[in-house]
Amino acid sequence: MSCKSRRYKWLILAIATYSFVALVINLSVFPVVSDDMAREIGLGYAQIGLLMSVFSIFYASVQIPAGVTSDRLGGSKIASVSVLILGLSGLLFAFTPTYDLALVARVSMGLSGGFLLPSTMRLLPGWFEAAEYDRAMGIYGSGQGVGLFITLISIPTVASLYGWRTSLALVSALTLLAAASSLALLRDKERTVSNALASMSLRDLKEVVTGKLLLLTSFNVTSVSMFTGVLTWMPLFLLKKLDFTLIEVGYATAVMGAVMIAASYASGPLSSRIGRAKVILFSMVLCVVTPLLLAYSSSSLEIFVISVLLGMAIMLYFGPTLGAIPEAVKTEYVGMGFGIFNTLTFIGSSITSAVTGFILESTSSFYLAFLMISLISLLGLFGSLKYLFSK
Repeated sequence: MSCKSRRYKWLILAIATYSFVALVINLSVFPVVSDDMAREIGLGYAQIGLLMSVFSIFYASVQIPAGVTSDRLGGSKIASVSVLILGLSGLLFAFTPTYDLALVARVSMGLSGGFLLPSTMRLLPGWFEAAEYDRAMGIYGSGQGVGLFITLISIPTVASLYGWRTSLALVSALTLLAAASSLALLRDKERTVSNALASMSLRDLKEVVTGKLLLLTSFNVTSVSMFTGVLTWMPLFLLKKLDFTLIEVGYATAVMGAVMIAASYASGPLSSRIGRAKVILFSMVLCVVTPLLLAYSSSSLEIFVISVLLGMAIMLYFGPTLGAIPEAVKTEYVGMGFGIFNTLTFIGSSITSAVTGFILESTSSFYLAFLMISLISLLGLFGSLKYLFSK
């Protein structure tokens, strides 16, 4: 690889990570401004809930098609168009005068945003050698923490000073800047078109849905399910059980987001030093333990420590897990493999949200809800032990 190529691959990674940050902000910004938006255009709780859920539903529905399309056409074009449509849809959402138009905008945001991760997972392996791919994925994964941190720290201030429409328009402007950078600079290192996808047989599909891919998926299901469950119920737990203020809840969640950034960035180098399996195992252990610690917490100091542990649990696995996907699936099927990986993850996290919500509705017990999150996390713990001892 030439010196110019070595430098350019880090630019590719920076643009891809920035696009991921924009996606995360678009995913997480609506709950921050939903109350103000509801008052202005007259939304009920059911309508707010639907606006929140349609993004995720349509995001998940295109994961496998996005992977197949990226395998056929290359990741750079798909990623660039994905972010462009996401930004334009976000502008429509920011300036919508009615609920119906807001719903259309959110559907479009989910569909377009759903193409980003599979296309990026198709793009990056061509630029990075196997030895440095875990590090690259750790840097890329830090975008989740950065996006969450930016949303929780800056968007409430912007919304309170300039209004919810301005804050959403600012998010769209940042997204369109990512689209412009992607369109101008993203390139596939090796444009490998998989002609086999056009006539894929059941035997070919078995080469995508490998045992190793399913094992890696169990880690992602565990982390995302734990993150979704905790992020959904932790604020309510702090407000109702520990008498936190909304500002204190925001700080606690922001601490988790900040640690997620550091943990994701550190996951690649740590994986290179002690091995992928050990890093993943430690992350899965934390996924099991920290929800129970949260259930028994009783002070601000304990919440601070638990927020740190939660951030580590959510993102330490990310670099080594995504770094292993190109080794688990044939090169021509990487995009599709990641689409399956992400689809199964969404299904698992959706089940977690539904089950914990039912438990709280039936029992009003946060302890039982957090216990259920820990029990679901055993999937990843058992998977990580299998992964460790199979190495």
